Amino acid sequence: MRKHVDNVLIIGGGLQGCAIAMSLARAGWQVTVVEKNLAGRHASGVNAGGLRLLMRDVREYPLSLRAMEMWANLSDLVGEAAAEACEVRLGSSQIALAMDAAELEWASARTEDMQCRGIRSEELIGPEELHRLLPGLANSALGGLISRRDGHANPANAARAFRDAAEAAGARILECCALRALKPKPVGGWCADTDAGFIEAELVVNCAGAWGANVAALLGETLPIKVLALTMMVTARVKPFITPVVIGIDQPLSFKQSAVGSLVIGGGISGKPCLDQDTSFTVMDRMASSATATVAAFPALAGVPVLRTWTGLEGATPDGIPIIGPSRKHQGLWHVFGFCGHGFQLAPAVGEIVAQSLITGDVDPRLAPFAADRFAPRSPRNDEVSQ
Repeated sequence: MRKHVDNVLIIGGGLQGCAIAMSLARAGWQVTVVEKNLAGRHASGVNAGGLRLLMRDVREYPLSLRAMEMWANLSDLVGEAAAEACEVRLGSSQIALAMDAAELEWASARTEDMQCRGIRSEELIGPEELHRLLPGLANSALGGLISRRDGHANPANAARAFRDAAEAAGARILECCALRALKPKPVGGWCADTDAGFIEAELVVNCAGAWGANVAALLGETLPIKVLALTMMVTARVKPFITPVVIGIDQPLSFKQSAVGSLVIGGGISGKPCLDQDTSFTVMDRMASSATATVAAFPALAGVPVLRTWTGLEGATPDGIPIIGPSRKHQGLWHVFGFCGHGFQLAPAVGEIVAQSLITGDVDPRLAPFAADRFAPRSPRNDEVSQ
């Protein structure tokens, strides 16, 4: 069995892992990525491909803004041919529908709050402009939020592009290679037992996605993750009628129309996750709520047949934003996972910023909201104990 020594071992070959590997390899670091399936097999390659600032948690905005710049210049990262295959469509916008008074009130309050924070990517729009942008929209729609810069890309091709770019930069990508054990070395650094043999590295980055908490648990670190199997479905082709991506505020609604006319529909509906078996299944009864929300918004779609469905395993944190930062327990270990519904657009910026933090040894301030220790029980202060 071969022993290999690296600067960094990355566990997980999804978009986050490959983006970090690409940035580190281009800086001259020796990097190995171990992926027990194929790179991008789960959440990274089977999501809706949304490139959105719309309705993002404000804590993610510094990363999201940087990521949007990088998506706009994707050929600089992955090359022209790969970038073209990624089908990046920025500027087509994303729209969040307000289908009742409560949703419209929330949208108005959010717009005001975001403007107070100096964030003006979202606009409140009324029914007239909404219906102009979305022909066939139900008359019950009262308004919504629009982010005109937003768009979408092809997630499967993007996952492949980042994987290939990391490899071209010099990273070693080991697919179908499971991690069996991971231990800190007494003299510093790490030793991993994998299907490819023992791999030694100075640093480890846990990008294991839905399995991220399991990797942390191998080292006695508890991080809270709920595993979901978010489901997508695609319909038969219909005549092109919308350009924006449409999402719900409180409704399980998310859909876009592809270039060939089919509708790609999501809505955050979870199927059945089978983490131990590395797979997941669609639960068709649950998909009815997503279909119902879509038809309620666009009644003319009621007769359009669904051709196929699929799921991808994702991990969600209790506060809805990812974990990105050093382990609170082990020196030389980083956790970068928990991106459920948020990670696709953020990936280029996460790769760049995490890589720079590892290279300099200083955690970038933009990562502060995502620290792994934010879930640790807070120790009472001395004055609290004495009361």
